[in-house]
Amino acid sequence: MSDPITLVKKEILEKLPKELALTIDDFEIPPSDNFGDISLPLHSVAKRLGKKPEELSQSVLKAVSDWGEYTQKVESVGGYLNFFLDTRSLARLTWHTIKSSPSSYGKTELPFERVIVEHTSANPIHPLHIGAARNAVYGDTVARVLQACGKSVQTRFYVDDTGRQTAIAALGFKLAGESLLKAKPDEYVGQLYVYSNALVRIHELKKELNATKDEEEVARLRGELDDWLGVIYEQSQKSPELYDLLTKKFSEIEDPSSEVAKIIRLYEEGDAATVKLVRRMVELCLQGFVQTLRRANIFHDVFDYESELVWNGSVERILDEVRASRYAKYEGNALVFDIDRAASELGLKKILGIPENHKIPELPLTRSDGTTLYVTRDMAYSLKKLSDADTVYNVIGVEQSLAQLQLKIALFALGYKKILNQHHLAYELVELPGYRMSGRRGRYVTFDSILDEAKLRAEEEVSKRNPELKPEERAEIAEKIAVAAVRFALTSVGATKKIIFSWDRVLDFEKNSGPYALYTYARANNIIRKAAVNPFLLEPEFSKLESQTEHKIVFACSRLPEVIRATAKNIKPEILTEYTLRLCDLFNSYYASTPVLGAHDEDTKNARLALVTMVRTCLGFAFGVLGVEALERM
Repeated sequence: MSDPITLVKKEILEKLPKELALTIDDFEIPPSDNFGDISLPLHSVAKRLGKKPEELSQSVLKAVSDWGEYTQKVESVGGYLNFFLDTRSLARLTWHTIKSSPSSYGKTELPFERVIVEHTSANPIHPLHIGAARNAVYGDTVARVLQACGKSVQTRFYVDDTGRQTAIAALGFKLAGESLLKAKPDEYVGQLYVYSNALVRIHELKKELNATKDEEEVARLRGELDDWLGVIYEQSQKSPELYDLLTKKFSEIEDPSSEVAKIIRLYEEGDAATVKLVRRMVELCLQGFVQTLRRANIFHDVFDYESELVWNGSVERILDEVRASRYAKYEGNALVFDIDRAASELGLKKILGIPENHKIPELPLTRSDGTTLYVTRDMAYSLKKLSDADTVYNVIGVEQSLAQLQLKIALFALGYKKILNQHHLAYELVELPGYRMSGRRGRYVTFDSILDEAKLRAEEEVSKRNPELKPEERAEIAEKIAVAAVRFALTSVGATKKIIFSWDRVLDFEKNSGPYALYTYARANNIIRKAAVNPFLLEPEFSKLESQTEHKIVFACSRLPEVIRATAKNIKPEILTEYTLRLCDLFNSYYASTPVLGAHDEDTKNARLALVTMVRTCLGFAFGVLGVEALERM
């Protein structure tokens, strides 16, 4: 049995009267240690049996005289059965489970399925920013935890290479080429995009100013024009050469907006020269993405290009099906899908938990000129993913919740019932106090800059604590601390809550952070190293673990596989992050109060050393799932 606490729960269930019909999922963790380690609420059972909860729990307590070797005592309180577990027996069970396969302790089993996790999928027009970092870390951690539960997981990146923003960047790339490519490739593409976007918009605004006589409209347009001229000035300070080159090249173009539209059209048509141009620029940007992501221990198995869905006819096939649907209609020349009617008639509102009186907006699928919209292509991509997997998770910003819902309803209405197996993992923004971000204006905080700053700050701290380290050792340790700091910060808060990114919290070596967790692991590892013995060769006498803190540590270690399973079933990385930090708190409290190698007798020392080894093992596995590399020393 690779899941100690589940074995304990099964033993308890076997002792209960069969008519209770309780399962492992009915157990809860009490809100206070005063109510035991685990508890069983009997309220719903009592209602089913026509009894009062307190009376039922009392009668069960009287009926069972022997709860098995893992239960020390049981109490009945307010309709709950509260179980206080035996430290010695639970420690022995957990120890032998870990000892049998230390590197895989924590792995567990959920029903097998093929899963695709699509995440990051940032537009290839500028470096990954802090918002994309949250997407990437969230998606990567979800993939890792599903793999730890025995799922076959594939991670994908959806490359939006057909949109207007990509075409704007491609126009800049066409004019500037690669001669001034000196920075990271995604940073260079980002510069091209910001310059080109500003110059295109400035040209449009000047045309609009010439065409209007309305004073209020003129004032508004002049204000926006001044803003974009400010953007150009900001960027010119960063790369004067590129600014001079693009300004000159754009001045030679009569209508930049038409050039952008031409690139969009030719690319969708598969024009060889345009495809070569756009793909080269996109691939340069993706090279930069991959460098950043690898640094943060994030990897993708597949990169899917949006253009392929256009070229292979997938998008047109979807449109043909939409046109034939009774829920489709035209508003002017634009094709629109009546989502609300489809959801009501097909019973989807009930299935998806939407109130019947809530009206869902219609979904436009083409523009008036017949060109497709992003969501149309996303429908084709959803079918592609579902053809390769049983379940699909899309990590996409919360602002896309309506579009994801509309897409699901539209595909279901077209007969694709499997779309219910595609789930939107929404996430909120990351806010950095003092920063206002805008990708279009080149005002963003990159993922790289966050990692660089974290590394710089970590290196200062490492130098204070270990001045004897060589510079290269210090830099290597600081890099790993930086990754842990950022990943913990981005997974410790529920995805649907905003994150306020504070360096004081992110790099706190004393509590609730990645560096704190790494430091705890290194502390445990240092004890084992000093012991100069392989702990797994010991046969500890766990009756020597007598304190309440020791009991709490044993119980926490016994729960790791259960925590991994709960994290996967709920798709909530914060469950594992919270568990990891809680285990760190318990261990550091223990370290401060209890000597391990200096214990008063050999049996006590060995029992405590085994306990430290359990902590190190659990932290190491949790780190792997959280995408963090453990440090043997800090």
